[in-house]
Amino acid sequence: MDIIVTGHGHFATGLSSTIQLLAGELSHVHYVDFTKEMSEENLVDQLKSIMVKDKSYVFFCDLIGGTPYKEAARLSAADAKRIGVVAGCNLASLLEVGISLTDSDNDVDYLTEELVTISQKGTQIFKVKPIKQEVIEDGI
Repeated sequence: MDIIVTGHGHFATGLSSTIQLLAGELSHVHYVDFTKEMSEENLVDQLKSIMVKDKSYVFFCDLIGGTPYKEAARLSAADAKRIGVVAGCNLASLLEVGISLTDSDNDVDYLTEELVTISQKGTQIFKVKPIKQEVIEDGI
């Protein structure tokens, strides 16, 4: 199974750059940008050029409702057992799943759920909490 990262502008290649810095090349992850010069047809052609018959894919899209998401959803609707789609996931989920992905992984539903779950767990708020200083009176 492979992951195809796609999104507006240089979303995909931006993630690729970060992934390579952190983990090196991930052989089962592909990156396709949807730039302003491209048409929807150009995007679909690039996505299909990556896809091999009889192999499973999960599309990792930048946001719900955008062109990359809609085109991935159309491909999934035609072959839902083999093609899954997620949107809004984060770098941590792509890194964690991408590192462990193998050719033998083929459960699209499991992988899409895993990407979303890891993204949710990795989204947190940093808050500064005041430290209470303990006063020790030793009687001296």
